[in-house]
Amino acid sequence: MMNNANVRGKRRLPAIDDIIRGSAVIMERVCGSGSCRCMRGHKHRSLYISRYHKGSPRMVYIPKEFEKKVLRLVDNYRILKSAIYKASELNIRRFAVGRQKRSHE
Repeated sequence: MMNNANVRGKRRLPAIDDIIRGSAVIMERVCGSGSCRCMRGHKHRSLYISRYHKGSPRMVYIPKEFEKKVLRLVDNYRILKSAIYKASELNIRRFAVGRQKRSHE
């Protein structure tokens, strides 16, 4: 059986409820108010999470007060996805080696 430490390395994996699947996208827009600084090139910035839902792309607006937390959750998803990939590869090799040994006996 594979040791969890092999997959985790020295870093603990994020909890399953501390992830968001998607990509962070920063949108820059003008509001249209003639006196706003965005009309002079200083556009309003906002964070969105881009993801597919039921086969269609979706953009979800993230309020400023949640930006740091949401960016961490998106990063956590990538960490967890990478760990799952690595664990799967280790298990494939483990069982493929086992099958090869049996066929040569």
